[in-house]
Amino acid sequence: MARTIDATGRSIDEAIFNGLKELEISIDEVEIDIIQQESKGILGIGAKPAIVRLTEREPEDIVLPDYLNPQNQRRERSDRNDRRDRRDRRDKRDRRDGADRAEREETAEESDEAAETERPRRERGRRDRRRGDRERADCREAKEPPEGFTAEAAEGNPAAEFLKGLLEQMKVEGTVLAKIEDEGVRLYIDKSTMGMLIGHRGETLDAMQYLTSLAVNRNRKQEGYTRVSIDTEGYREKREETLARLARKIAGQVKATGRPRTLEPMNPYERRVLHATLQNHPYVTTRSEGEEPNRRVVIYLKDKAE
Repeated sequence: MARTIDATGRSIDEAIFNGLKELEISIDEVEIDIIQQESKGILGIGAKPAIVRLTEREPEDIVLPDYLNPQNQRRERSDRNDRRDRRDRRDKRDRRDGADRAEREETAEESDEAAETERPRRERGRRDRRRGDRERADCREAKEPPEGFTAEAAEGNPAAEFLKGLLEQMKVEGTVLAKIEDEGVRLYIDKSTMGMLIGHRGETLDAMQYLTSLAVNRNRKQEGYTRVSIDTEGYREKREETLARLARKIAGQVKATGRPRTLEPMNPYERRVLHATLQNHPYVTTRSEGEEPNRRVVIYLKDKAE
């Protein structure tokens, strides 16, 4: 049965405090009714205390949600355990099946290896020798310099001698080969790894070629100009093939769209390759525009008269 008391105090708060202290409960467990407000009177005459009535609340039935119900929690844990057990059994079965499959495959591979071992050894030996011969031929082809370049032709040649000294100053070891032609001298630096001498898009190689050409043609006005070409690792030939493919591709685009295309800046050697590739093209022609080092090749449609 709920308890009810009347408590007094000099203020409402003090009366509530005194009543809670007497009931030994907290404020959220009682209903509070104010019976009388406090009054100080005049000079203490006619003062009245505050009176409150505290009624203990009936205890409420606490209903737990399903997820906090102990029985439901036990049931959920049991379901989770069952699912985990089924998953573990399935994983074990899959691993066992995988192991059996791997064992069958390994057995099949061993059978294949055994069959390979039973083949005539003479046939396998001939096949291995042929493969080795091809690999050695490829290595020789990759390392051998282009045809016609010799060390004898480089002996005493001003361009080759200057290039040798330039390589020594660069602290690069390499053999300089030469090929003398009517239009000039072609030099080839023979070494297994010469990527450092090529540079980005052949810039280093072009600079070496420019310096060698300056040195050879200095004070040679009466003897005439000597064209100098320097290559290594077949870079010039590969670059010419790339530029030729690019020229034909852009020419096809210009023919299809009718709009001219301006290529990126190139050095004189690369521009000559583009001009030479398209000089006999039936639909497009080329010209160079701009100033060095930003001179570019423009590919455009020929006039109808042409």
